[in-house]
Amino acid sequence: MTPRSSRWREYLQLKIDRNKFASAVGLNFVNLQPGVIEAELDMKEMLEQQNGYLHGGVTSAVCDMVAGYAAYSMVEEGQQVFTVESKVSYYNPGISDKFYAKGWVDKAGKRFHFCESEIYYLKGDEKVTIAKSTTTMAVIEAGVIKDKHDK
Repeated sequence: MTPRSSRWREYLQLKIDRNKFASAVGLNFVNLQPGVIEAELDMKEMLEQQNGYLHGGVTSAVCDMVAGYAAYSMVEEGQQVFTVESKVSYYNPGISDKFYAKGWVDKAGKRFHFCESEIYYLKGDEKVTIAKSTTTMAVIEAGVIKDKHDK
C-alpha cells in the first residue's frame, strides 16, 4: 500500500504516543508499515478476566487499536480516524504469557478505511488465534473535529 503522506510514520508515531490506554495495558508496537501494524502484549494480572484468561474487552481493544493505527498510516497528515463499526469474533481463550496482534487495511477509501485485525499467541510453533475483527474506520478531514492536543 502507498501512504497518502510522506510523513506518515511521524504522524502515526505521534498518534501512538498519545494513546494512554495502549500505554497502560502495555501494548508495544513492533512493526509499522503503510497499511500494516504489528504489536505485542505481555500478560499482566490486571488484563485477566475471572478465569485468568486475557479479558475479552482487552482483546477487542487491542484489535481496534492495531486496525486503527493501520488506518492512520494511510491518511493525510492532520486527518483523524475513528472506529464506526467493529465486529470481533472470539476463537480461543487467551492463555499465554505473550500475545501478538496484527492490523491491516483491506481497502483504503476516501471517507472510510476497511480494516481487519487478529490477536494470537504461539504454542510452540503453532499460532493459536484468540480473535479476529473486521472494522470500518471513518476518515475525518483535518480541522473538522478538533484534536484536544491542538492549540
